[in-house]
Amino acid sequence: MRVKQIGGGLVKGLKVTGTHLFRQPVTRPYPEQHAYTPPRFRGAHRLIEDDCVVCHACDRVCPVNCMTIKGYRGEDRKFVLEQFDIDYNLCMFCNLCVEACPPKCLLMGPEFEISAATHNDLVWTLEDLSYERGESL
Repeated sequence: MRVKQIGGGLVKGLKVTGTHLFRQPVTRPYPEQHAYTPPRFRGAHRLIEDDCVVCHACDRVCPVNCMTIKGYRGEDRKFVLEQFDIDYNLCMFCNLCVEACPPKCLLMGPEFEISAATHNDLVWTLEDLSYERGESL
């Protein structure tokens, strides 16, 4: 009786294994193929520098104060963005800054690989965040 129960379970297990053995793999080999990110994924920020009016709306709404924004008024009376830093040691990817941006120049990109060796490397500057309109995210 006991041998019959063990043998039946073994046969069921081999049957399940056999059905899945020759199927296509569901997972992707990560380093070779990038992981799928849905369209509304909240990854690292992207900034369209030319559209920024230095209004500090994104900075004010940030619950963890991870942004540093500095600018000045140029000769043509338009504001010029001088510094835009995001500290990813603090950022929690809440998307509030993107929603608050009036000119919609701050976006959330699909990039999620933002690991670094030191804390200072996780502070992204204007050069790291810059994005040209029309460039694929």
